[in-house]
Amino acid sequence: MSGRPTFYQRRGKRALDLAGAVALSIAGAPVAGLAALVLWRTQGRPILFTQERAGLHGRPFTIYKFRTMVPGAAHTGAGLWFERDDPRITPVGRFLRASSIDELPQVWNVLRGDMSLVGPRPKPREIIDRYRSRYAPTLAAKPGLTCLHAIEGRNTLRRSQMIDADQRYVRRITLAADLRILALTVPVVLLRKGFHADDESEEFVEDVAPEAPTGTAPA
Repeated sequence: MSGRPTFYQRRGKRALDLAGAVALSIAGAPVAGLAALVLWRTQGRPILFTQERAGLHGRPFTIYKFRTMVPGAAHTGAGLWFERDDPRITPVGRFLRASSIDELPQVWNVLRGDMSLVGPRPKPREIIDRYRSRYAPTLAAKPGLTCLHAIEGRNTLRRSQMIDADQRYVRRITLAADLRILALTVPVVLLRKGFHADDESEEFVEDVAPEAPTGTAPA
């Protein structure tokens, strides 16, 4: 964001977040309850996946999702990255990802103020640090439950395209833009637009060269 924050950015966006999160929590309660029951019966505990993500101005917060992978997946296989036909993703988890139901617990993050309904998707600190100069501008906004690149291609996009979308969003945050993204997210989720599990791999996504760690001299 550049210049002085607008009234919408200072007050209106939070009001929209609260109203939308309350409505979504009520409407989504039966779906979330059913998802939790199926996960408990088929996979056992934990039902929720938690992970530290970078929030507004890089401050860490704990994100909540329905668990879609085997326990301890972040420390096995490709770690933070996805592989084609990743064996760590459970059959139920694959459906939850495709339908975006796995993201429903993040309504709690919105109510808490960690996230917004719309904003750049929250990322692990390792990803932010890997492309720090490109992601630094995007930390000026709260991460979102949905985002601009979700309606522009979802996981068919490459890293450069996702970064570009996040930067474009942060440069101009308006009520009209947020309402447009929210409205267009509905058919994306219902019709599973832009979801191709076979493309979820580091080789496909990472088309931007990582930056050297801070304090590392160039070779």
